[in-house]
Amino acid sequence: MILFERELGGLLHLRSPGRVRHDGFDHITLHLLLSGDLTGGPFGAGHRLQAGEIMVVDTRRPHWTRVTRARLITVQLAREVVEASISDLESVHGLVLPGSAAGLLADFIVSLVRRADDLPGVAVERAAATAAELLGLGLSVATAAPLARLLSTEASQPLRRTRAEAYIDAHLADPNLDSAAVAAGIGASRSSLYAVFADEGGIARFIQRRRLERLRAALRRPHDGRTVAALAHAHGFDDESRFNRAFRAAFGIPPGQYRTAMRQAREDRSGGGPPDAVLVRWTSELY
Repeated sequence: MILFERELGGLLHLRSPGRVRHDGFDHITLHLLLSGDLTGGPFGAGHRLQAGEIMVVDTRRPHWTRVTRARLITVQLAREVVEASISDLESVHGLVLPGSAAGLLADFIVSLVRRADDLPGVAVERAAATAAELLGLGLSVATAAPLARLLSTEASQPLRRTRAEAYIDAHLADPNLDSAAVAAGIGASRSSLYAVFADEGGIARFIQRRRLERLRAALRRPHDGRTVAALAHAHGFDDESRFNRAFRAAFGIPPGQYRTAMRQAREDRSGGGPPDAVLVRWTSELY
């Protein structure tokens, strides 16, 4: 699976029959439009995408794309991975999943982009299979198969969890983010969210832990010059004292001291020092 987010402008891409024969590419490509203007499809046809829609392209067949200015995420999936979930790939080339059918897949793709740097190889392989399954589900929804018939309540929970996590990641800076906001944002009930986040101690606890993890990662970045207070605000904490207490409870050290320890560990690359210093240094070098 190849995954990348990009911004394009003033682009006309023509994948002619000759080019198809020449390069031998054999993938199923998904274009998720985040914003802007993108039009494309098979030769002789075309569709202007709306934000949130996904275009499906078979690279073994000719197609064209015109971008005035757009921000999009492109996913390339191996044909055999997609064939495991969708038996008839001949009919998918140039299809566009509207937002109502693309939602689960779009949320999953956005979440993958945010987590790509932390995924081990085996997780990437499983993520590709999941993306193919969600594509199949989206195609079924787009052809009017009722979602309730496609997913049992139990089977839908992992997908609901994926959508909820993607929504949370996209709105961490909002201090008003809570279970009601997430439920409304993904079209789920609050009780269903409580069920899928029960192992986390509830959705509120999950949101706080996610904020703390993201903020801790920001404190490790050597070139992020924002103050601790500014970082706390940027990650949805509207009370600095409450944030300081939460950070210390989670990681055993105040945020300012943690940032200082990371900075000192980077500056000292001798590899010596007491065990605690070596551990801090090793942790800092991971980022």
